[in-house]
Amino acid sequence: MDALGHLRDFQVVVPSVPGFGFSGTPTGPFDVARAGRVFAGLMARLGYGRYGVQGGDLGAYIAPEVAKAAPEHVVGVFVNGGLGFPTEADLPELTDEERESYWQMRQWSGAGVDHHALLRAAPQTFAVGWHDSPVALPAWLMHEFHESTITVGSPEQAVDRDLLLVDATLYWLTGTAGSSSWFMYDNERFAWPQGQRLVPTGVYSGPPAIRRPAGRHNDIVHWPQAKPGGHFVALEVPGLFADELRAFFGEVR
Repeated sequence: MDALGHLRDFQVVVPSVPGFGFSGTPTGPFDVARAGRVFAGLMARLGYGRYGVQGGDLGAYIAPEVAKAAPEHVVGVFVNGGLGFPTEADLPELTDEERESYWQMRQWSGAGVDHHALLRAAPQTFAVGWHDSPVALPAWLMHEFHESTITVGSPEQAVDRDLLLVDATLYWLTGTAGSSSWFMYDNERFAWPQGQRLVPTGVYSGPPAIRRPAGRHNDIVHWPQAKPGGHFVALEVPGLFADELRAFFGEVR
């Protein structure tokens, strides 16, 4: 974002993560740290000397890496999801209320298919089916949306059906369903993003995420409570999400 002092008139740069959609397939290992460096370099080439970064899902890992790569240029990082999810190692120091949130999170994350484990093991095996069948790819994506839109009974109740179709179409036409899994293949195990302390952090989140654990690795200045939306909040409640985004960057400009 540019012109952060005038939040009604700012520019938005939406880069495509390498291996996803409109971006080329990486020629070698490409982790979130490298993606952060690439995006920081992109913003420099575009002439932005001062900007904010936002990301959700994989972007919750990449956005803090942009700040690590160019802290003198990034005014703040805003993420939805990812930060504040404790692990089993944190249990001894959690309060009773926080421990309840932890078990809620475990119940949600353990209720379906562990797609991280599947894609760490054999992303290309699944990619053959996704790329070959216009039924297999939407079926997989709808399965993932169903597991992530936890506040409603079906994905279409949270995300417009046309947006769901657009998502599938972008993967299909660009042939990136397989390469989008390479970030997982290059990791030995799943881990929540830690974030960074170089610049302020804002979070759009709610239970079961917990602010206190997130604060161990982040300078959190914005964390609204009891906000609606699930994992893909920017698709589910874009207006509310944009309001919180503006509020955060209004604080750190």
